[in-house]
Amino acid sequence: MYEHTVTEDEDGLRADRIARSILSRAGYVFLQKQFRIRRIKLNGKRVAPSTKLQKGDILQIFANLEEETKESTDVFEQKLFNSLKSMIIYEDENFLALNKPTKLAVQLGSKIFICVETFIKSYPDCRCRLVHRLDRDASGVLLIAKNRKYAGKLTKLFRENRIRKTYLAVVCGQIHRPGKIDNFLKKSFISNEEKMVIAEEGQRAVTLYNPVRLMGDYTLLELNPLTGRKHQLRVHCADVLKTPILGDKKYSRDPELKHLSRHLELFLHAHKIFLEDLSIEITAEIPQHFCDLLI
Repeated sequence: MYEHTVTEDEDGLRADRIARSILSRAGYVFLQKQFRIRRIKLNGKRVAPSTKLQKGDILQIFANLEEETKESTDVFEQKLFNSLKSMIIYEDENFLALNKPTKLAVQLGSKIFICVETFIKSYPDCRCRLVHRLDRDASGVLLIAKNRKYAGKLTKLFRENRIRKTYLAVVCGQIHRPGKIDNFLKKSFISNEEKMVIAEEGQRAVTLYNPVRLMGDYTLLELNPLTGRKHQLRVHCADVLKTPILGDKKYSRDPELKHLSRHLELFLHAHKIFLEDLSIEITAEIPQHFCDLLI
């Protein structure tokens, strides 16, 4: 049996997250099974994976799970870490930045079995924390804090709008002048599908936009979100500018564009992040599907 006393830095984290950091070679499915069959306990009692632990709690892990899982997961873990390294575009002692590829979710969810969190758990002595999100279908800069203190710092900077984000998007239609969108968004369900919609009772959403290049029936746009609402850029392009982002299956209304989008990646890329307080600018190279279109 192995016993781990929860530290101050781990206070408030989920039981499965702490167990995963201890059992670095255990896969997600295997780990969930150990909770289910009560081979992982909290202070001598059964514990759910989602339970948030407190400083001083004792997480007990029965049997030598490292040995049980080592052989089957060694290669997988190494592949995860190698993939993570290939995504890192900036790193210092407090945080790192990834160039997240399209189709990679940031967090686990329904029918999502591998995500950015899966990769960052392969980081040596991992105490990494997500501090913001990117849509699964979007690509680009994603910041990861290496410790709890810096996670709080970066979260505060995002909340106070002291981290400036610049996106690139290819939209369906022509936009000739720069402008500003300032409205309100809320979550809604349309035909049993969750979507963000424009509504006065929603949360304020502000976006600056600037056309970079006209390409026939399409426009390469630079987008600067001044707020961080879910799907903000996608809704603003589709429902305000009436030029949905190419490849957007969720918000394209035109049947022809919707059909076209089924066969394309989403042309939305988090190109740059500027941390004003640190005077650090991080740029993520545009993905291949952008390059193919922009040539």
